[in-house]
Amino acid sequence: MKIIHYGWVFKIGFMIEVKTEFKNNTIAIDFDGVIHQYSRGFQGLNNTYDPPMPGVIPSLQKLKDSGYRLIIVSSRPVKPIRNWLERYSLSHFFDDVTNIKHPAKYYIDDHAIRFDKEDPNAWHKTVDFIKQGENK
Repeated sequence: MKIIHYGWVFKIGFMIEVKTEFKNNTIAIDFDGVIHQYSRGFQGLNNTYDPPMPGVIPSLQKLKDSGYRLIIVSSRPVKPIRNWLERYSLSHFFDDVTNIKHPAKYYIDDHAIRFDKEDPNAWHKTVDFIKQGENK
């Protein structure tokens, strides 16, 4: 049995194919600290307590107008995110909400570290960046 979902093909729970036409126009966006202000940090999995980040609505609209599929990828459960999106009338911007990483052209995340796969010193620079952040 195959189930096709946003470019992934699952066969009884195993991913077997990724369709690149979905990847090339998809932007995966973290929820907490990127869409949801998250000013008090973690307050429980179901507690989405803040309004949207400043500038998020016009930015999402620009991305949609440019033809991108927008998906939320979060470690938070899907239901409280969907409820929050409805509360702030933002659901129409998103093609999916998930806690499984999907293929995307770009990932927007407040905890991301840019990794330059072309740089032979990329791992060294990444570890140095992490260590510098721990010393602050």
